[in-house]
Amino acid sequence: MQGQAEAILLPKANRLKLGMVSYSADGPEDILVKTIATTITPGLDRLLLTNKPVSHKVLRYPIILGSEMIGQVMETGSGVRHLKAGDFVFTFMGDRWTETTPYYGCHAEVVPTSMHNVLPLERKPIHRDLLTGLLGYVISALEKVSLDSSSRVLILGLGSVGLMAAEYLQFKGIHSIDALENFGIRGQLSSAKNIGMQLNDFTSDFDDSYDLVIEATGRVLLVEKSIRLLKPRGTVLLMGNYEVLGYDYRLIQHKEPVITCSNITTYEHLLSSQKLLESESIDSEKFFTNVFALNQYELAYRVALDSKEAIKTVISWI
Repeated sequence: MQGQAEAILLPKANRLKLGMVSYSADGPEDILVKTIATTITPGLDRLLLTNKPVSHKVLRYPIILGSEMIGQVMETGSGVRHLKAGDFVFTFMGDRWTETTPYYGCHAEVVPTSMHNVLPLERKPIHRDLLTGLLGYVISALEKVSLDSSSRVLILGLGSVGLMAAEYLQFKGIHSIDALENFGIRGQLSSAKNIGMQLNDFTSDFDDSYDLVIEATGRVLLVEKSIRLLKPRGTVLLMGNYEVLGYDYRLIQHKEPVITCSNITTYEHLLSSQKLLESESIDSEKFFTNVFALNQYELAYRVALDSKEAIKTVISWI
């Protein structure tokens, strides 16, 4: 299975374009998936757009973004048994591109990938399926910390990650959730109780109150500024995308916080996410704030990265 497909490319920093990209998916476990819709992941994409690596990988342009896609299988390799042409899937990585670096690689009309990079849907896809990766990421992160129904949680940032963290915590029976968020509309969408636009809005009455602080903005210096609100030996969970992980240890050491990083989402986490979304236990509709046709991809990115109302921005490929 070799050919070319139209994709949203980063040919260099600070530039997006539509272009044709070659692929080669000749392995026995490889598949081709026709794209129906993808989403923009603002925290990750903003760093990549500005030439700031978010992992140990060195950025080599051109780059294909996109880690959340729903589509339909077109072709399969000889070793694929559980999928066939016509099946609908959630795809989280397209890694069979040639001469192009896939940073997940799903923003394309056809995605060449392995059968191990998709989840069968067993029905026609709907919008909530696009949240499978996001919820899986949240499930992975929150299993790393110990909480119970009496725990108090402060979420820094109510973008897609922070908003989903609040939804999942509610599902798990944790209801004492507060948040920091500059944009009022996001606060209205969340299940957080006390919402501050600045950390100073949390008065001294909130000092030493939280068992867990979730940093979901990508601004790691907020860890220093929020440390007064954390209980001694409480946990700080880092869920943003960070260029440099630097904070002044002198400003946090008196609380002896547990700093927990979360980055890895396994296939099992995605399966748990899929099952939870299917049960409709998570209010998924609130996440989808904008849908754009492919020919509006530049506008879609401007809205996703700059609009205060944007949570999940979808690009339709059909």
